Amino acid sequence: MVLSSHAQVAGSVRVEQEAWSTPDLEGWSQRVGAFTGVPALLRELGADPDAVLARAGLAHDALSDPDKRIPYGALGRLLEFSAQATHDPQFGLLAGRMWRLEDLGAVGRLIRHSTPLREAIHVLVVHQHLNSGGGLAFAVNRAAIVDFGYAIYYPRIAGADKIIDCMLAGAFNLLRELAGATWTPSEVFLAHAKPVDAVLYRNVFKCGPRFDCEFNAFRFPSYWLDRPVEGADPEQRRAALAQVRTFDPELLIQQVYRCLCTLLLSGKTSGDDLAQMLSMHRRTLNRRLRELGTTFQAVLDDVRFEAARQLLCYSEVSLDEIAAALGYAGVSPSMRTFHRWTGITPGQWRRRAVEQRVATDAAPMHASVRSVPSGEPLMPPQGTWNGKPRAREAA
Repeated sequence: MVLSSHAQVAGSVRVEQEAWSTPDLEGWSQRVGAFTGVPALLRELGADPDAVLARAGLAHDALSDPDKRIPYGALGRLLEFSAQATHDPQFGLLAGRMWRLEDLGAVGRLIRHSTPLREAIHVLVVHQHLNSGGGLAFAVNRAAIVDFGYAIYYPRIAGADKIIDCMLAGAFNLLRELAGATWTPSEVFLAHAKPVDAVLYRNVFKCGPRFDCEFNAFRFPSYWLDRPVEGADPEQRRAALAQVRTFDPELLIQQVYRCLCTLLLSGKTSGDDLAQMLSMHRRTLNRRLRELGTTFQAVLDDVRFEAARQLLCYSEVSLDEIAAALGYAGVSPSMRTFHRWTGITPGQWRRRAVEQRVATDAAPMHASVRSVPSGEPLMPPQGTWNGKPRAREAA
């Protein structure tokens, strides 16, 4: 299951009534890395990079340096508006194909010099949040198979389907760098509907994906985990690890969202499981959350809602399957909770999302954000970000 968000975006519906408070999203950012190539890609496809960046709330030079950071929310808007400006709904795949390990900076060097593949993937999962403070990499080893994928925990994200396409395309390149050019997934799972033309997905992943799934991941045989990473250097690994340890700590609220997202992927939703994952006593966790103006149940509701919102908006996964993915015993309690959150049923939400997406697709590409005939702007302006790193407040 992929976790996303409710927002004023293509394929989303405005929440009728808020059931929780919005977390402070300051510091939830994405390292630019290979996104430095997005302006050139936009020009190649006939779009104006400055116009797309401005629409996404980014300065014209926000992507000029791999070490710069942009708000994670702006990443979704960038990919969504790029797809609209180029008339290419698979823009996320094209952007993701540009990524290499070196684009992850010190984290990429640490991964590159970790061996075997099992350890390299572990390092990626543990440290990936240092590059992407809004989504997580996960790996699940089940006997003879491994699922390696990406999930979004950032609230109110635009373009979640484009982000997923981008991250999986990038992950494909990373795994081939680590395991060699013969590595290929046996299956690819995507939690969005099949596009009219899915040829590019097969070309990128070397495997025909399964669409309308409950999560986003590659599946491959577990024997690959023991494969040595060619050229891994212990000295360079130590140097990269020392640099990674100097990075700012993750905010507690981000840790809570990320860990709850991870737990939900494994079918767990209890506060005790979360406290254990954070190495805290449950009472300490409750106190820390109260100090942040929230509760465990409020965050769990938010994470569950984001998961439901994405599956409803981007896929045709059944309501029964969505309820099971969210950890409910059946569809009835899931529907009651969703109605409490939004004031409408999941079916109504899905129909409105489809209507909004059709209206957005029919809108002229040069239209402003507020001119899209969806009854709600795709994403309200959130100020312009100049791409410079911001100091992250310790939790």
